[in-house]
Amino acid sequence: MDDGVRPVLTELVQSQGEAFYGDAALVESQLRERIGEHTEEVPLLVAAVRAGVVNELLGVKPGLYEVSVGHLASRMVRLYDSDPEGARWAVEAWAQALGAGPPRAPAPAPTSPPVATRTPPPPPAPEPKVRSRLTIPWPRVTAGGAGVVGLVALIVLLRMIVGLVHSSGGGGDASRPPAPSTTLTATTLATPAAQLVVPPGLTLGTGDVQVTLLWADGNDLDLHVIDPSGAEIYFSHPTSPTGGTLDHDDTAGCSSTGTHAENVFWSTGRAPAGRYRVFVKNYTSCGSPSQYSLQAKVRGRAVITTTGTVGAHEGDQSPVSEFSF
Repeated sequence: MDDGVRPVLTELVQSQGEAFYGDAALVESQLRERIGEHTEEVPLLVAAVRAGVVNELLGVKPGLYEVSVGHLASRMVRLYDSDPEGARWAVEAWAQALGAGPPRAPAPAPTSPPVATRTPPPPPAPEPKVRSRLTIPWPRVTAGGAGVVGLVALIVLLRMIVGLVHSSGGGGDASRPPAPSTTLTATTLATPAAQLVVPPGLTLGTGDVQVTLLWADGNDLDLHVIDPSGAEIYFSHPTSPTGGTLDHDDTAGCSSTGTHAENVFWSTGRAPAGRYRVFVKNYTSCGSPSQYSLQAKVRGRAVITTTGTVGAHEGDQSPVSEFSF
């Protein structure tokens, strides 16, 4: 890929802003007008806009840049059959143009050359002192040593007595192994994913198609639904041109309790026909995996009812589930 394209892209973003990068058709026309000879790079940059790369880069969280670049490049490959290397180049080019990349390390401060100084002559060596003869009070040393030996002997005797008491049982059974300690972990206390239900009082949208995610720990999980047109619905893109809507987004939190829910739906008469793809992503982790429950309904009939686990690392995601409408 020719990185000479990046300065042009950055100039257009800085001069026109959202009016430019928010319109895929305008991006294509202006890039072809300015750098039309780059027939390979322009389609990749346009595909990135249509895949929602720009909007997600604008909201990328600190520390998640590398994860987001990999995820967005994979999305371009999945949705538009882009070349993996070219897709990553396009994502990074947009990130640079938008100023969304990782901060650059500051340049090291210039160091001034050392100033030559005259070293003063060393001071004259002091005259050697005559060490006086040391007189050791031997009677006191002997008495102190005897006291230390007696104290050590007393400690050893006491430890032997305590050991004999424990070995004789002390009222217990020496052959009985110690009782295992009971430690309540998050896994022990967590509600099994298969038993999760929508929290009371929470009303979720229903219709031709409804996809619901439930989990019960502090990780910030995100529900992603890709409709037949290729539009992906999740927290950064809560609606799609086909009428899909993320009507409930839950960010959880490591100190939160209870069941969390996210829901995407198409109202009656709005869902497009075709294949739908669904997966779950760990966006912000509290340091442990998440068990989740996922259900998809078509006209009220369950077509996916599954449970699973998302890894403990930010960016980990579940396998993709599919169904048709």
